[in-house]
Amino acid sequence: MFTKIDKFFDLIINFLAVMGRIVIIIISLLIITDIVALKFFNYSFSWIMEVSEYLLVMLTFLGVAWLLKEDGHIKLDLLINRMSKRNRRRLEILNTCLGAVISLVITVYGFIAVLNLYERGIKTETILEIPRYLLILIIPISFIFVFIQFIRNLFALVKKSEIET
Repeated sequence: MFTKIDKFFDLIINFLAVMGRIVIIIISLLIITDIVALKFFNYSFSWIMEVSEYLLVMLTFLGVAWLLKEDGHIKLDLLINRMSKRNRRRLEILNTCLGAVISLVITVYGFIAVLNLYERGIKTETILEIPRYLLILIIPISFIFVFIQFIRNLFALVKKSEIET
């Protein structure tokens, strides 16, 4: 059963990473369109910069769980490599637990913030006047997946520790 759930979860994380790649393409196309319009038609789309900024934020959160799954985050290898294998494993478990707690807190408070912004009907004070809750909704959604990935990593570390002892 867990294998099917793991595969489904991996599918979701991979989908979010693909969406991140699509966002990069969209940002590139928007900026190229604005440059071409300005250069050849002396016209600039006033909303392109705003949308690009929002998409850059979205891009960050779309890929965070995938990066965690791929173990692509920055580590202090210089310090970690000097530790004994046992202490390294302990530090990894502690780090994973801390990451899980922090990501759960961000998820909970993120949804509270989204609900608050939604109830108050707050919009951006920009050209497009987008409801703010739509802009930050990606944060708690992505951190749900980060939390789950930390838990998966924790189970893998504990299982690996049991095998090694």
